[in-house]
Amino acid sequence: MKPCTVCTVVVTFNRKNLLRACLTALSVQTRQSDCVIVLDNHSTDGTPALVAAEFPAFTLINLPENMGGSGGFHEGVKWAWEHGYEWIWVMDDDVEPFPETLGRMLTYTDVSKFIHVRRRGPEGVISLEAVWDLNSCYPMQYGRDISFAGDPPRPWISLTYGNFEGALIHRDIPSAIGFPDARFFVGGDDTIYGYLASFHTNVILASEVGFARALHVPTKNSRMSYYLGPRNRFLMREHLRDTGVKLDDRTFWFNMLRLVFWSVRDASRGFPPDWINNAMAAIKGMRDGMRGRFGRPPWIPA
Repeated sequence: MKPCTVCTVVVTFNRKNLLRACLTALSVQTRQSDCVIVLDNHSTDGTPALVAAEFPAFTLINLPENMGGSGGFHEGVKWAWEHGYEWIWVMDDDVEPFPETLGRMLTYTDVSKFIHVRRRGPEGVISLEAVWDLNSCYPMQYGRDISFAGDPPRPWISLTYGNFEGALIHRDIPSAIGFPDARFFVGGDDTIYGYLASFHTNVILASEVGFARALHVPTKNSRMSYYLGPRNRFLMREHLRDTGVKLDDRTFWFNMLRLVFWSVRDASRGFPPDWINNAMAAIKGMRDGMRGRFGRPPWIPA
């Protein structure tokens, strides 16, 4: 192990302008990472050339196919762990850390091995405080971080799930629970990773805001989200059951059918041109989850 070292892992796919802003922000950290690796999910927009030309000090890892965000984080955390880094700082390409963020996050290492700070998006500070809804196998966010409403606010709170938009993770966590589950493809891998980590450390959210999120929280679902929403709940259920959580199958299936019904209704509202593909994606997502078919959605080429 390399003591007091940080490897930053950035996962990207066909968003080179967002990636440029993220990497620029990493370049001006007051406490620099000891290594920055960019996991490129087989982009076709010139991302490799951008990294090579503008950020030659960073390490580019070209994945052989589009493995999704989950596959990218699996490979990135694995690379950093195998190369002996003590801390692994993970993020998507659409967040920008403030210059002092890494240094500030490292001040919490005496209380946690899985550290988050809050993010600010175009809509304002994005809430991360949540409670698990075991009926649907998903954490339900409160809409605001209630625990920080005091004066003065609490310095940090514990979470029972994770978020890869800027989490700082000690190498002891993958040593204990393995690497992020690549089968999710997109969404849910960080959620369950934080849950599993919470058995080994305080997974914390610090009160300070340390990131700007470039994109709005989506208000309209896509074919991908219609498909992965129901499908990945089956992976959530698998992980929860593996830790001994007693789940009621009847309630899970009621909520699953309700989710698919809502998705089909939402996709067909106003009958936009892509409504059939979107509606069918929700149904196929549930079918594939039932059959244990995970990884890349079937319509995305390798």
